[in-house]
Amino acid sequence: MDDLVVINRPIQEVFAFVTDHANDKLWKPFVTESRKISTGSIGVGTRFEIVTVAWGYRRSGEVEILEYEPYSLFTYRGNDKVFPFIGQLWFSTAPSGTHIRGHVEFQAQGLWKLLSPLPLMFFRSQSRQTFARLKKVLEESEQQRSNKL
Repeated sequence: MDDLVVINRPIQEVFAFVTDHANDKLWKPFVTESRKISTGSIGVGTRFEIVTVAWGYRRSGEVEILEYEPYSLFTYRGNDKVFPFIGQLWFSTAPSGTHIRGHVEFQAQGLWKLLSPLPLMFFRSQSRQTFARLKKVLEESEQQRSNKL
């Protein structure tokens, strides 16, 4: 499990933003498109369509929420045909806002399992940059709202 970031925003705001994968294109540099494709409020079973670009390859897939415990735990599955994965994020209150820890596990099958270290290396190499971008997006949005007052 990795300590990913501390964001100077309330846990309710951070959790709502991160668990809505329609926001992924705003903070994940490898996501070019993201939208909710199921009905109802966000929770267990909610599905999103995500388009990513990595190593020059464009891929479309679905993400489904598996666990949704407001303000503490969020688990989701990437239903990629080649490199399916489970991602988990834990949220906790920090003195300056919200602390996020996370873990990703790839579940490739057959011969693809031999290649599963490649996407894991990609995600790990992008992790710090991605969560720094999340911090920037959420903290700047608050700064922009404050400047308008």
